[in-house]
Amino acid sequence: MRRLKLSKKTMIEVASAVVMAIVLLVWAAYFSQPRPEEGTFSLLSSESATSQRNYLSTQQVISENVQGELNSGSFEVVVQSLKNLTDYYDGKMPYLNMLYENDLWHGDMNCKIPTENVTTFTFDVRQLISAHGKVTHISISVTETETNQTGQDEQQLSTITIGLKEIAEGSSPIMNQIGIAVPYLVTSLVWVAEGLIIIVPLSFVCLGIVMLVNRGIIPAWKKQFRSKT
Repeated sequence: MRRLKLSKKTMIEVASAVVMAIVLLVWAAYFSQPRPEEGTFSLLSSESATSQRNYLSTQQVISENVQGELNSGSFEVVVQSLKNLTDYYDGKMPYLNMLYENDLWHGDMNCKIPTENVTTFTFDVRQLISAHGKVTHISISVTETETNQTGQDEQQLSTITIGLKEIAEGSSPIMNQIGIAVPYLVTSLVWVAEGLIIIVPLSFVCLGIVMLVNRGIIPAWKKQFRSKT
């Protein structure tokens, strides 16, 4: 079989077409992003002027993320105990999401706890999860915010996000990691396929434009220019 040899000019045209296609995609993605609505600046300026007239006080807001693995059959008990703990520390649970798949429960929840009770609440949550499984991850971030002091003391609530999942007895950690990685791998392959579906036809269109300019418009323009001179 003979190897297909492309001339230097053809290779330049193909490269130019691919670059043009990528530039068009980036341009389209950039201009498709939503722009801030007009009047936002004036609104922020008004709020800033109002806040300057009030007394500012600094408060700490704590955000935590706790992840744990539970023994099979203990998910319901742990969730109910977390609800009781939240009530005990004068908090609330505005968000709870639970899923039951393959005979196992998993889910996550947000607990709003008064900032002064967050530390002891976290310790109790860790002990509760450890009694029915193990804690795999805890992250804590502290943010200082300025609040307007208007004479009414508002209770500052911090957010603790808790994610739990049951693990089947005797399951291999390697298989669990593979199960976690599979959705990301599938998503990546879908992105690659979608990129090829868009880039390849667009590259051919750009190649046609480049060839039309190089082999049609430019030679005709040069010929016309020479005839005039």
